[in-house]
Amino acid sequence: MKYLVFIGLLGLIYFSSSFSNSILVQSNFDSVKKGDDTLKYIFLGHTYDYQNPGPWHRLDPRIQDLDLTRYHRIWLGGDISSEATLDLGTMIYLDSVFDLGSPRVQYALGNHDIRNGNIQYYRTITNKKSYNVYSENGVVSICMNSQLNPTQCEDLNSQFQLIKNVCDTIQESSHLVLMMHNCLFYGVPNIPHPSNFAHSNYQYWNANCSSATQTFSTAIYPMLEAVKNRGIEVYVMMGDSGVSSKQFHQESTDSIHFYASGIANSKYTDSSVLAQEPLDRVLIFEHVLTTQEMTWSFQDLDSLFNAQ
Repeated sequence: MKYLVFIGLLGLIYFSSSFSNSILVQSNFDSVKKGDDTLKYIFLGHTYDYQNPGPWHRLDPRIQDLDLTRYHRIWLGGDISSEATLDLGTMIYLDSVFDLGSPRVQYALGNHDIRNGNIQYYRTITNKKSYNVYSENGVVSICMNSQLNPTQCEDLNSQFQLIKNVCDTIQESSHLVLMMHNCLFYGVPNIPHPSNFAHSNYQYWNANCSSATQTFSTAIYPMLEAVKNRGIEVYVMMGDSGVSSKQFHQESTDSIHFYASGIANSKYTDSSVLAQEPLDRVLIFEHVLTTQEMTWSFQDLDSLFNAQ
């Protein structure tokens, strides 16, 4: 009873706090400790605990125990919890792990995150729209909501305009990151069929409400190509992966990087079966500020604990 009262009080605090509808989130401070030249960023997808012991719809225990303070930016690729917005308590729990209200934490909604329809919980806890952009240290990151569809034209068109505005105006930055949950990569030149690495294939996903032919590959990819042609590196990441494929990376014909990264080994309770499965891997970036170079690698999730 005390625990429920505590969660209830937290809920009142969150709901009573001010909520901004602004789409652009930008840092006014490049807060890097003196002497720190390299920052680490982490991309995590499909992180929910298949066993879900409660009391809320919890994360894979390894994610919960990870020292996330080591990462200057955290990019969440969706399906973070099996039922993230079923109740406010789950969102408060996720916030306690990830600090979802921080501008350096971006959370791309997956089907598990929003299928209960309580988008107000996401907005209240994160203080952001479900599509947003953040810029710091030469890296501009756009968080997309791939759950939007033509029944939500106002938000779908607004998201498209946000992406267009960034792509049209980005000049001085070294990198553009576009992150999402569902795989929208179908039709991108030199990217294999999503069935090779993803749980989903949103082949007919509408980028906006103007036409059914406006998909990711026909409407958004050309804008990314234009950014790349200005000398800015472009990374596109999705998190609906992890069961059949632990990692994916391929460059398009225009040298734009496409990634898929997710984890799923909490589904196995039999240790002998788990031993036969490939290790869960996560995507880590290292950003050297003095040169603006960015390197990346897929790393075994369990190995990250050795570095803590």
